[in-house]
Amino acid sequence: MSIFDLLKNPALLELIKDQRLKEIVTRREVRVSEDYFHREFVSRALDEEIQELSMRFLDGYGEISGKVKKKLLPFSVPFSARFEVQRIDFTPKEKRIYLKMDEVKPLDVEWVTRKIVEKIPFLAYGDGVIACDLTQVPKLADFFGYHVKGIKVCDFLTIKELLFKEGELVGRLGICL
Repeated sequence: MSIFDLLKNPALLELIKDQRLKEIVTRREVRVSEDYFHREFVSRALDEEIQELSMRFLDGYGEISGKVKKKLLPFSVPFSARFEVQRIDFTPKEKRIYLKMDEVKPLDVEWVTRKIVEKIPFLAYGDGVIACDLTQVPKLADFFGYHVKGIKVCDFLTIKELLFKEGELVGRLGICL
């Protein structure tokens, strides 16, 4: 029995009416653009101390940069940090992505990282690692909670690989039957 035979179930067909979701199922790949991350993450982290914040995705890593303004300093201090995927925990009980902070310039100001991360409720920071709980991301929470006849659809999915590409984050999905 192929995956396409399983997709003939009317309840599951209801879930994949959206053409993009059909592509996700057939290609087993999810692509998320930089623009989405700017809208959902970067815009929430800006305040009077964190300014000109931007995020870019390049081949193999992501980069965040901006300026920090402290009341005691007459000027803003620029900063940038690279991050890459450390590991993925994608099980029925846990759906988290861990990003390792690398190459923080000009100096490692941990309070800046902590301040940015604490403004976003589904992120946590500790020991140079940012953890993202995917089940708490507003756009994904409904998908992860979707049931078909009492079975969570996402319990049959796994993320096999997560890659940073130029301008987007690409996740390769696996199906567990």
